[in-house]
Formats: sequence, structure tokens, C-alpha cells
Amino acid sequence: MDVTANVTVRPLAEADVDEAASVQREAFDDHDRRLGDPVPETTPERIDGQRRRIIHFLRHDPDGSWVAEADGRVVGVALALKRGGMWGLSLLVVDPAVQSQGVGRRLLDATLTYAEPDKPAVILSSRDPRAMHRYASAGFDLFPQIRAAGRVASSRLRRPELPVREGTPDDFAMADDVDVVVRGAPRGPDHEILATVGPMFVVDAGARRGYAYLRGGRVMAVTATDDATASALLWRCLAHVSDEGIEAQVDHVGGNQQWAVRAVVTAGLSMSPAGPAFWRGRTPPAAYLPSGAYL
Repeated sequence: MDVTANVTVRPLAEADVDEAASVQREAFDDHDRRLGDPVPETTPERIDGQRRRIIHFLRHDPDGSWVAEADGRVVGVALALKRGGMWGLSLLVVDPAVQSQGVGRRLLDATLTYAEPDKPAVILSSRDPRAMHRYASAGFDLFPQIRAAGRVASSRLRRPELPVREGTPDDFAMADDVDVVVRGAPRGPDHEILATVGPMFVVDAGARRGYAYLRGGRVMAVTATDDATASALLWRCLAHVSDEGIEAQVDHVGGNQQWAVRAVVTAGLSMSPAGPAFWRGRTPPAAYLPSGAYL
């Protein structure tokens, strides 16, 4: 179906939330089927999480939240955040029925109007070749990544060499200070939503500080002042997942994050190629595993 002629790209509205979440699910499921990955079940929890994400961006980043509309229905969604000048693309999806017709490019162009040209910008790409081409064509530099997954070998768990404790909302200010040092920008309101999906772990030991978030077995984010602190946080996450008896997943590991590579290999996880990261204005921070949704 050729809809290019009558597609309108406009700001996301509250009335679009349900349709936007539906397009996200359809696009993600189609991506997984095409690349041979397992397609997740559509559960009430999955739908609720997608809606909460879209509402979060509508509330905190309305100027970075866009939809593509054709014939009165939403056929594409793009969400971008800006924190302290750092821009990041959280989501770019197009209805599978209208992909490869320029809708994604128009949505990306709309979100980039929210970016500051002289500030860092980041996109975590899927493995879809069309997405990678689009981001490279927009002037972003490509950095390969892997992901690791599997059962943690409990006999191989390493005791963190730094004191790691569970975090609370009282730690958000410290975490933002670390974010500014590492990413150049605080997370701000994103800490609140990340803290609702699972435990937060914190290191606050003088000059060595950092934090991590978990959701089930998935490491959602790690940000630290140095590699040793990041490693301690990752090991604490892996120990928690092992205690829960579920599979672990560690995403967005780049070539400058050998501390993470060593940890997942030692823990017995299997590594596989993942979609690359694209950065503009800087290279990826080393002691940092970004969140897929909140960068």
C-alpha cells in the first residue's frame, strides 16, 4: 500500500497513545519474525509498559514525540528525549504495511529538530539494515555492539570488589551527578520510570560512584565513573538474576566496554551480534551500558 502522498507527520497527542503502542508492537513483532528472533507474547503487562513509555515521552519530551498519520490512522511513531542538551532516539517504528516508503525518514527528520546540532546525540539501532542505513545517512557514526544472554553459572559469580547496595529514590540526585560526568547529561525524570521496573543498585564510595537498573533478568542500564565500578554493578545484577533463577540479558556492549565482555564471558552467558549504536558529536562512554528506551 503506497501511502506516501497522504502521510502527515505531526506531534504526538494523548489520543494517539493506544494506536502508537499498537504500531510499536506490530513493527517489533515483524522485525523479530524477519530476523528469526522469538516473538514475545502480547500480554497486558507488555501493552501497559509500551503505553507508559509513550506517555512518559509525551509528558517530558512533547517536542520530540511524533506520529505519522495516513487516512486517519497512525502508521508510524518516533520518540526522542533531550536531557541537558544530549539528544537520544528512543523509538522509531513504522507499520510493516507501509515500510520502505520514506515514512521512517520523515519521522527521524522530525525528531532531529529537537536536537541541538552542537550537542551529543545517540541512537541505539535494531539489526534492520534499513534502520542502520537511515541513521548513517543522517550523519551518525556507527559503533558495533553485542548482546549476551543465558543462564548465569552461579559457580562463576564474582563478588563485587566495591560495596554495592540497593538504591532508593534518595539516590537519584547522586545518579544524575554520575550521568553528567559519564554521559554529559542527567537522566532526570527517566530515573523515576526506570526505578519502577525493578531494583536499582548503587555504588557510592568516594570518587567511585555509579548505578544500575534491572528488569527481570535484563540489565536495563549501567552508568559509573570508572570501569571497576561498572563491573561491580554488573556482577551485582548478575548475582541477583542468578538468585531469581531466571535467564540474564545484557545489551548494548561495545568494543570499549571490555569490563562487560569479561563479566558476561566469565558468567557463562552467550554473546551474539546486536544492532549497532550510532553517536554524533562524541564516542560512546566506556563505563556505560545504555538503556534501550531511555538511552
